[in-house]
Amino acid sequence: MKRLLVALVACALALSANRAELRGTALAQDNADEGVRVLLQQLEQAVQSGLTSRYMVLVSDTADRISARSFGDAEIMPDATRVVIQERDRQGLRTPAPGTAYRLTVDAFVEFGGRAREVTWQLDVIRSERSQPWRIDAQQRLSGVDNLYRLSLNPAKQYDARDLTIAAEDLELTLRSGSVFVSETDHGVTGLVLLGDADVRFHPAPETEQTQLKIYCGSRTLTSHVNALFVRINPDDFDTGVASGHLTPRAVDPRTFGRADAIFREDAPKSFGLDLGDLSDESWSLVPSNGDFLAEIHTRPYGTLTYARSASEPEDITLFNRKLHRNIALYTSAQKLAQRGRFFDEDDGVDYDILDYDIDLFVAPDRAWLNGRARVHLKVREALASVTLRLADPLVVFSVVSDQFGRLFSIRVRNQHSIVVNLPKMIERDAELTLTIAYAGRLPPEPPDRETVALPQNRQEAQDEGLLVPPEPSYLYTNNSYWYPQSGVTDYATATIRLTIPASLECVASGELTSVSPVPVTATDATPRKVYVFTATQPLRYLAFLVSHFTQSATATVVLPNRTLTLAVDTNPREARYGRELADRAADIASFYASLLDDYPYPAFTLALVESIRPGGHSPAYFAALNQPMTLVPMQSRNDPEVFANYPEFFVAHELAHQWWGQAVGWRNYHERWLSEGFAQYFAALYAQHHRGNQTFAGVMRQLRQWGMSASPQGPIYLGYRLGHIRGDSKVFSALVYNKSAAVLHMLRRLVGDDAFFRGVRRFYRTARFSKVGTEDFRLAMEAESNRSLGRFFERWIYGATLPKVKFSHRVDGDAVVLHVEQIGELFDFPLTVTLRYAGKPPVEVIVPVTDRTVDMRVALAGTLRGVDINTDDGTMAEVVRN
Repeated sequence: MKRLLVALVACALALSANRAELRGTALAQDNADEGVRVLLQQLEQAVQSGLTSRYMVLVSDTADRISARSFGDAEIMPDATRVVIQERDRQGLRTPAPGTAYRLTVDAFVEFGGRAREVTWQLDVIRSERSQPWRIDAQQRLSGVDNLYRLSLNPAKQYDARDLTIAAEDLELTLRSGSVFVSETDHGVTGLVLLGDADVRFHPAPETEQTQLKIYCGSRTLTSHVNALFVRINPDDFDTGVASGHLTPRAVDPRTFGRADAIFREDAPKSFGLDLGDLSDESWSLVPSNGDFLAEIHTRPYGTLTYARSASEPEDITLFNRKLHRNIALYTSAQKLAQRGRFFDEDDGVDYDILDYDIDLFVAPDRAWLNGRARVHLKVREALASVTLRLADPLVVFSVVSDQFGRLFSIRVRNQHSIVVNLPKMIERDAELTLTIAYAGRLPPEPPDRETVALPQNRQEAQDEGLLVPPEPSYLYTNNSYWYPQSGVTDYATATIRLTIPASLECVASGELTSVSPVPVTATDATPRKVYVFTATQPLRYLAFLVSHFTQSATATVVLPNRTLTLAVDTNPREARYGRELADRAADIASFYASLLDDYPYPAFTLALVESIRPGGHSPAYFAALNQPMTLVPMQSRNDPEVFANYPEFFVAHELAHQWWGQAVGWRNYHERWLSEGFAQYFAALYAQHHRGNQTFAGVMRQLRQWGMSASPQGPIYLGYRLGHIRGDSKVFSALVYNKSAAVLHMLRRLVGDDAFFRGVRRFYRTARFSKVGTEDFRLAMEAESNRSLGRFFERWIYGATLPKVKFSHRVDGDAVVLHVEQIGELFDFPLTVTLRYAGKPPVEVIVPVTDRTVDMRVALAGTLRGVDINTDDGTMAEVVRN
């Protein structure tokens, strides 16, 4: 006790002695802050004057005057109308007298009427004595954006228009008579508003897009009367894209201008807009690139349709319904198709690869509040001067700091979930760069895809769903949430995630939980919390986490061909009784899949069982969220392509398969998603055969076939998420991307044989592991192992939407039966399973490989033939007509 008192007295004396010094330091810091603020205000005035001489007054006597004048001549421009300079970062410089030199990073926003520029400067500032003013000793430009525009309609210009047509690929906008108003930059017209008697005609060239358009509007060509039009173009394209001979200048009618201005104010901020934060609260815009085109088309029957042609996108033509938030059309222009070819890799347009993430995130689930700091280590693929990162719009970026360059300027691109980080110089190919982004905001968890659903939030909603009580709340942040700064496309990377959550909750995340986690901590407001640390040494496509009330119900160690798997089952408390059974089942499924592929891609897996209103789940790398239905109302499996009544293990089998298909093997673009869902669905079917036998497997294949055939007119498997998208019908997507894809894999297996099929699957998996691949990669792997061409098979079944139609007959010829198949219409390759029924003997199945217009197969009889049937339990999706 005496030692403690002595120590406390010593601490008190030390604190008392330090207080005077701290007060002096604080006073000096306040003086320094005020002095620097005064210097920056003087710098604002110098920049607004447009005179380098005014800048030179602020330069110290010890500075390099030639460099300072060169900087002033380059950065200070005439005719500035408003200047804002904000300090972003301050670092002390070593000097004999502390507090007399700093390195500042500042953002300068300079307006020139309706045009503006934003630049980031690094300024070394000094003062010789504390009583002397601060002066600039060195300076350099780090980054900047020129040619920002505050757009508005020109109130002094109006044109009468007659038979004016503005055209883009597959689109004609015709104003038979009416008025045109323009928005101009110093380079010319970049925006137009058209009012009057107008029509739109959209007629996409690809047949697949015509089918989607017919689903949307009932016709392969969309035509409609137009209430108003807003168009954005590059000024250089105005003369070629807008026939000025159809425009006649006239006096401005105030009422008509008022209508046009209202349209402009509504539509202009939707595209090409930037959020400049504290530099400006006004709307500023970029100018479209040469050849780019955007039209906001106001119609009565369809609401506002947005047509866009954007050369930077792999599929550069879109038609989008803003009210429904639906892509009506999305495809590649004829020009780009001729240059690039039919297929594309979303990585082709990416300037960098992310190698590693280090994320520190606080989560308050009850408020949907995130506060994070993400360290992103990337490698440059092509020389770049800026880095575009995807981050959800509601999350505010406080700073972006580079290990190499210090603090950097970033711009939020409105309505794009994107930030653009400007770099101080061009970064060459293969160089590596680390950025640390601090951000925070309110971001609700959102279902990542069609496998998850929203939960009732109160007792009344629960009763409406047939529940006794509301499900335990759970909060999933995953690929579509954009909760962390990431590339514009999925990108394999390693990761470390530190999650701080309320002490009453638990979480699972992408990665292996460290042995010391979770660690209890106390916040500054005395709130108890927990810190979880997850590390992912194997590359991940994306990061995810799930927070809820969990208890660890079971663990298991599974010995697999290439590793030992640590498996855990975490459940909501009411579901703990299912933990042990689920752990055993998941271990058996993992062992079965690993035996097929000779691999398990990740060292750990957690199955998180969460309460829900319907079955389903979501499976990022390292864990899966599996919905445990609590409803008292029986599931109507006939109306859901993902529910298999006689196969209760289906969902866990499907989600676990995603550790291989969808995670270890990624898809090259959204068209290729079937490589994830179709393979996961088929592997789940294979486990049904392994665990429950051929009868259950036949029932699964029958259901896959039925849904695949019924939904095929909606479009090809290759259309990905857009299947059912226009009408918001997720069953179409499931029926085709899940079920039809799985049935196609089974047809391929029966066509080439088991040995060749599984050799091909293993070859494909080995070459694709931890990378993004496409249908053509799978085709080549299967062709190599089967030693046959499969081009037509994939063309018809993956890229096409039609189904084969055949006539079938048989005849007995002596001691054999001849099976005759004739294709009607397009030629397909597929296996047709025929069952031969004998008197007093078991039936015999025969696979007829149908690869030509007519096929005759002679089969030796094994007894007295009683009949011949077409087997519909093998997944073959063909319409068979018996002769």
